[in-house]
Amino acid sequence: MEKLKVLIAEDDAVSRRLMEASVTNWGHEAVCADDGEQARALLQAGGIQICIIDWEMPRMNGIELCQWMRFAHLTPQPYIIMLTCRREQEHVHAAYAAGVHDFISKPFNRDELRLRISQVIEEGLPSPNSRHARRYVTSRPTVTL
Repeated sequence: MEKLKVLIAEDDAVSRRLMEASVTNWGHEAVCADDGEQARALLQAGGIQICIIDWEMPRMNGIELCQWMRFAHLTPQPYIIMLTCRREQEHVHAAYAAGVHDFISKPFNRDELRLRISQVIEEGLPSPNSRHARRYVTSRPTVTL
């Protein structure tokens, strides 16, 4: 399996550590932030291929971070997974408009996260020319393996 650099932006320390341990155990490099500003700094440093971003974080929420990412000319262009308990249609539309590619419901399911990362590896990262294109048109149902 290809080794990816994965940003985990989550203000809940327990969830962040669990995701970090999972991503690392699967052979990927995990970098972590506990707020949107720290996440932005890590993104500016470069090399992030997948972002797992909590919707509600201090200093810069997940939507604001995704909006910034859309115009930041990051290389590579990261695949964005929004971590949220929000399921209302207006929130889903707002997230897609901000540049989110996929969703994972809170509390996160380890097997679901692994499946999503595996799918990104299989399908490939977004190309710079498709930076505003969304891979998924509707949110996926929660999968419990």
